[in-house]
Amino acid sequence: MSVSQEIQELFSAYLDGELSNGQWTQLEAWLAADSTHALQFLQWMSLQSWTFEALRTNSLEQVLRDSESSGILSTLCDDRQEVLQRTFSKTSNQSPTRIWKLVTTLAIACAVLVMVWAPRKVRKSTPEPHATQSSQPSASTNNSEAAPDRDENSVAATVVPLGQCVWQDDKTAHDDGDQLNDGSRLTLRSGTVRVTFESGAQVLLEGPCDFTVDNAMHGTINSGRLSATVPPRAFGFRIRSPEAEVIDLGTEFGVAVDQNHCEVHVFKGEVLSRQMDAHGEQQGELFHITANDALRFSDSTEPPRRMSSNTAKFAGRLASQPLDPSRSALPITDGLALWLAADKGVRTERDQRVVAWPDILVGDNVTAEDALQPDHSAQPRLLRKGLHGRPAVRFNGSSAYLVTTPLETTDNQTILLVCQFHPRAAREQRKRGGQILNYNGPPHRLVSSTFEPGVLQIGEPIVEDFAPTRLGGKVFSGRLNGRDVSEAEIYAKPIGPGRPVILAYTYDLASRQASLRCDGELIDVEPALRPAGVTSRKVIGRHGFMKYFFDGDLAELIIYNRALPPEHLRKASEYLSKKYRIDCHEEGLPSRSL
Repeated sequence: MSVSQEIQELFSAYLDGELSNGQWTQLEAWLAADSTHALQFLQWMSLQSWTFEALRTNSLEQVLRDSESSGILSTLCDDRQEVLQRTFSKTSNQSPTRIWKLVTTLAIACAVLVMVWAPRKVRKSTPEPHATQSSQPSASTNNSEAAPDRDENSVAATVVPLGQCVWQDDKTAHDDGDQLNDGSRLTLRSGTVRVTFESGAQVLLEGPCDFTVDNAMHGTINSGRLSATVPPRAFGFRIRSPEAEVIDLGTEFGVAVDQNHCEVHVFKGEVLSRQMDAHGEQQGELFHITANDALRFSDSTEPPRRMSSNTAKFAGRLASQPLDPSRSALPITDGLALWLAADKGVRTERDQRVVAWPDILVGDNVTAEDALQPDHSAQPRLLRKGLHGRPAVRFNGSSAYLVTTPLETTDNQTILLVCQFHPRAAREQRKRGGQILNYNGPPHRLVSSTFEPGVLQIGEPIVEDFAPTRLGGKVFSGRLNGRDVSEAEIYAKPIGPGRPVILAYTYDLASRQASLRCDGELIDVEPALRPAGVTSRKVIGRHGFMKYFFDGDLAELIIYNRALPPEHLRKASEYLSKKYRIDCHEEGLPSRSL
C-alpha cells in the first residue's frame, strides 16, 4: 500500500478529531478520486489500535447497529476490493460527504472483523458440559429445540496434536480437543500441532515453537515456525512476532522466527506486514506481500529485505496439504466441506475410545474440522470390524458423542452417511429419538424466530412421529405461536437394528426442495424454504444440546456445501455402496414440483 505522508497525516488528524474544514475537503476529494483509495484507507485503519479500544467500549458496535453496514459485513470477506469498486461506481454521482460516510463504515467493518472475537472468558474444558448417563431427559429438561441452556463461557481456539508431540513442560502440554482461552501458551519441543481458532483460522505449529493464543483473531509467535490458513470469514486475522506483525487479507502464509529476525512467507493470497520495535510498537512502512513473495525483518535498525517465499521451510504445512482429487477414493470432491471415514486415521485412547476423528482433506475441503472428544467418559469406541467387516465408530445411546471445530456450512447441503442401529435402539421403552448429526453445537444458538437460519439435523424424530430406528432429516426453524417448527422433515420407515444403510439428505434452498434417499431409494421430497447456512460446531452422536443420543455405529459421514445434482449423488452413493457392500437402487418417487 503506497499512501503519501500528506494523506497519512490526514488519516491521523481524523482519528485525533482535529481535521480542519479544509482538511475535510481534501480528504473527501482524495477518497472520491479513486476507488482503490477506499481500500487503502480501510487497510490503514485496520492497523490502528484505537479501533480495538473503541470496540471494547462497544462504541463501534453501536455505530454498526445504527448504520447500513450489515450488507457490507456479509460481502466484505468475499471480495473486498470488488465490493469497494462496485459501491463507488454506484455512488459516483453522490456527494463526497455520503461517500465519506460509506468509507468510514467500511473501515469500522474491518475493525469489527478483526476484533469481533476478542472479548473471551477464560476456560479450558471439554467441548460441552458432559451429559448424564441417561438416554432420556429428566422431567425438568426443556424439550424445546429453540431454548438451549446458555453457556456464557467461550474459547478462543482448539488444539489437535498431529503425530507424536513433545511439550516443554506439563503446564503447556495439551491433548486432542483441548480448548484454549485468551492468553493460552503452547511451548512445543518437537512435533506438529494444529490450532484452530474460533474465527476459522488454522495455524500449524512446528516444534520447537513458543506460541500464545491472544484471542480468536490474534496469535503471537515468540520463536519457531508456523503456517496459517485463513478462510474469508477470518479476514484480518493477525500474527505478531517480536520483529513483525502480519495481517491476513485472505491467504495462506508462514512465519519463521529465529534469533533477532522474522521471515514472512506468503503461499497464497496476500498479507500486510509491518516492523515492530523493541517495545512492541509498530514502526516504519506498511508492506504488501503477495503469493510467492517473502519479507525478512531483522532488528528495528535494519530495513526489511524482500525475497522469494520458500515452502520447504514449513514441513508441517506440506504434510497437511489436501489430497489431489484424482487420487481420492471419493469420486465427488467439489463443494466438499467435511469427510469422516472410520478407516482413515481415527485416534484412540485406551479401550479404543475415540479422542479424534480426522477430517480428510481433498478437493474443496482444505481446512480440517476434526470431530473431537477429550472427555474420556463421553468418548465413543472404534470398532475395527464394526459394519460389514469395516471400521465404524460406536455410539452408546447414553453418553457418547463428538464435536467438530467450527465448520462453515451453506444454505444448500448434501449429507451422506453410513450407519446401523444397535439392538438397544429398538427397545419398546424408548419414547424419544436420538440424533446422529446436529448443526447447533456449542456455543449453541438460541433459535427463537423462524426468520433466523434453521438447524439441520439427521436422526430419529425426537418426539412427534417417533418410532425406534426411523431415520431421516429436517431443518429446525424456530418457534411460532409457542411451538417448535421444522421444515423439510422427511423420515424413512423404521430400518431395524443391525441393518447398515446409506442415507442421503439434500437441502436445496436454491431450488426450494429437500429430499431423502435411503440406499438409493427416494423416500420423499419436501419444500425447503428456510436459510440454513451457519458457521458452527457440528455435534455427532447426539442432539446439539439436549440429551438425545444415537445408539449405533457410524462408519462414514460426508457433508457437501452444495446440493449435489442427481448424477453426482449417484456416484457418491455408489462409492459408499461398493465400500460397505450395501445394495443401492435408484427407484423411487419422481421429483415433486414445488
